[in-house]
Amino acid sequence: MAVHEVPEVNATTLGLYLMPGEAFRMWEADPDGVHILDVRTFEEYVFGGHAEMARNIPLVFPRFDPEGPSMPGRPPGCSGEPNPEFVATAKEAFGVTDTILVMCATGGRGAMAVNALAEAGFTSAYNIVNGFEGDRVDDPGSVYHGKHMRNGWKNLGLPWGYDFHPDLMWEAP
Repeated sequence: MAVHEVPEVNATTLGLYLMPGEAFRMWEADPDGVHILDVRTFEEYVFGGHAEMARNIPLVFPRFDPEGPSMPGRPPGCSGEPNPEFVATAKEAFGVTDTILVMCATGGRGAMAVNALAEAGFTSAYNIVNGFEGDRVDDPGSVYHGKHMRNGWKNLGLPWGYDFHPDLMWEAP
């Protein structure tokens, strides 16, 4: 694996990182032994698209309180309520020594998920830096200015879609 400069918001306690292309190649080389976990909300997973092989277990559920705190990189008041079933559901789906490649929209929630998995005893959970959507375009002259259109899974042309895979989709208990 290549060594990566990882933004602080994407850093994890395990220190295991992959760029989206590396994550896909790792999964492709061993699809039975490498698991991709998408920790975005069910709505993001279904309506925004997802890596076809990714299991969805949301880390947080969105919440808006104009007077409340914000998650890093989000508008004022945009935060999330932790999914109390996240770790238990992950333990049902994966073994603590399984290789798990964790994806969110841009890498921040992925890092939080890896840290939660590490705290629960998982030892081989990688954060997919840049996630599904990637970094924002910072070019005021571009129609994509401010949008997540750079270097994420989807924007690199890796396999993704909108298909329903009931065996991989989050189902609230």
